[in-house]
Amino acid sequence: MGTPMQADMAELLDIREAAAFLRVSETSLRRWTNAGQLPCLRIGGRHERRFRRTDLLAFMGVADRASPSPPHNHFCELYTSDLGRARGAAAFLSEGLQSDARCLVAADKQVQRAVIAQLEQHRPAIRRDLKAGRLVVAEYRTSGVAQLAYWSGQMNAALKTGVSRVYIVGDLSAGALGRLPFAETLAYEVEYGRSIAQAFPVTTLCQYDARTISGLDAAGLLQCHDGPLH
Repeated sequence: MGTPMQADMAELLDIREAAAFLRVSETSLRRWTNAGQLPCLRIGGRHERRFRRTDLLAFMGVADRASPSPPHNHFCELYTSDLGRARGAAAFLSEGLQSDARCLVAADKQVQRAVIAQLEQHRPAIRRDLKAGRLVVAEYRTSGVAQLAYWSGQMNAALKTGVSRVYIVGDLSAGALGRLPFAETLAYEVEYGRSIAQAFPVTTLCQYDARTISGLDAAGLLQCHDGPLH
C-alpha cells in the first residue's frame, strides 16, 4: 500500500502532460510558472516542473473568468551566429514536433538545410516528419501581403486535417522579406500579430540577425512581438 506522498506524486503531471491537459504549448507553461501565474513543483536534480491537476483546473477556471486578452505566442529571437540561428530554430521546432503540432519553417534553402541538420541530431525521424507533412519548409514570398496569405492558407489547411496547434519559425533576415525596407518589415510583423498570431492556434518564433540590424531597429522588433522567447 502506497503512502500519501507516493499517491500525491503519482497525480503529478510533467510539463508535456500538463501542456496537453491545458491544450497549450510547453513554452506557455514555462512562461506562466516563471511569472508565478501557475503553481508548479520542482523535483530532482534538474528541478523539472511537475503540476497538480487541481492547480491546472483552478488555472483554467481563472482563465475562463478573466476578461479576454491577446495570446502571448508571437516571439522574437535575435541571433549572433549562423549556428545560433539553426540551434534556436531546431529547439523551438523540436518542442512542437514532440507535442504533435504541425511545424512550418520559412527561410532560404541554406538556412532550411542547417535547421534540418540540427533537428536530425536529436530527432532521427525528421525525414519522415518532412515526408508526412508534420514539418513543412518553404521560402518567404516576395511581399508581406503574399506571405500573410500563405500563412493563412497553411493555418486553414492544418485545422481542416485536425491539427490543434501549429508552430512557425521564420528567419526574416534570410529571405525576400529581409530585403524590404525595415519599416515594411515592421508593418508585416504587426499585421502578422493581428491576423495570424491572434486568429489561429499558432506559436511563432521570428528570427533576426543581430549582426545586421541597429539597436533602434531591434527595439522596434521587440515592441511588435510578445517579447523574446526565453
